[in-house]
Amino acid sequence: MKRIGFIGYGLRSETMMKSFRSLEADITVAAVADPRHAEIAPGLAGDPYFAYTRWYADADELLAGEALDGVFIGTRCSLHTPYACRVLDMGLPLFLEKPVCITRPQYEQLRRAAADKEKQVVVSFPLRLSSITLEMKRIVDSGVLGRLTMVQAVNNVPYGSVYYHSWYRDPAETGGLFLQKATHDIDYIHFLTGERPVSVCAKTAKLHFKGDRPAGLHCPDCPDYRTCPESSYVVKNILKEDVQGDSCCFASDTGNEDGASVIFTTESGMLISYNQNFVVKKSAGRRGARLIGTEGSAEFDFYTAEIRVDRYLSPQTVTHKFNFPAGMHFGGDEMLALDFLRVLDGGEARSDLSAGLVSAASCLAARQADAEGRFLSIEY
Repeated sequence: MKRIGFIGYGLRSETMMKSFRSLEADITVAAVADPRHAEIAPGLAGDPYFAYTRWYADADELLAGEALDGVFIGTRCSLHTPYACRVLDMGLPLFLEKPVCITRPQYEQLRRAAADKEKQVVVSFPLRLSSITLEMKRIVDSGVLGRLTMVQAVNNVPYGSVYYHSWYRDPAETGGLFLQKATHDIDYIHFLTGERPVSVCAKTAKLHFKGDRPAGLHCPDCPDYRTCPESSYVVKNILKEDVQGDSCCFASDTGNEDGASVIFTTESGMLISYNQNFVVKKSAGRRGARLIGTEGSAEFDFYTAEIRVDRYLSPQTVTHKFNFPAGMHFGGDEMLALDFLRVLDGGEARSDLSAGLVSAASCLAARQADAEGRFLSIEY
């Protein structure tokens, strides 16, 4: 039985534990470090995976005091890199939540620490391991599309208010929404095409989640608590969605942009356009891409769970339908759990740190390109 240590036990760690449980993984949670450990521990009493867990307030104490087979980092984003470097230095298998870094200095620090160890790190990119993405990869690699010339990708996020209600609104913690959301999409595009972006231009906009409400305002303290379309009350009771916070979405301190467009070029000259929007709701959500080749095109959407392949020289359109488990990143979370179990047994990650660094470098460059208003080369 493998002994796992968690550094940070928040929503993402909880979600991945559901996947380990569903796989009946032969692991035990030997230790957890989280400043909220006194709140978390009682809720896991009776869970056999946590039967012998030792709880720490400090991650350094955990790493110094435990004999572990692997480590799961699920902290806030700003802490991913420093803890990952500690674990890499110890030579332990690592599950690292995305983004792998949020600044260029962190990128360089992590790149150096990871040299020759990239395959022992599983980066939390569930979309690349979802069954619909793997089928798209099979289609691309079959050659049926010919030479790829363009990718048109979109992410219309139907639960966008979470990025303004909660700590996600603070770019000092997240690195901004390119690193928080686009990092997934850039990764699956890199996976599907086999090409790294080499240059980028980008533009962001903030048109909805802004306003003049006082900084620090919380929804329950606002006179519009029961009527504001973005209030935590409406999200929970009218939209029937999970509430991740109750900070005012229209206060002067909301932080993030609510829309962005990016153009990447790749090593072959292929163009990639990517658009993300955080204003849409419900069935307006879209996430996926169209890959356009010289002999055919293929498009897919995670929300509709469909792939459509169109051949140019024959009157043929083929549609593939998928069934995903609810709430598990379209089936990708279980595949990530299997990936980590493989690394614990001495194997290599499929969603590894080299992929995490490619995506992070691309997103950091997009953020800089937006700030400077020009095309930039991407440095790896």
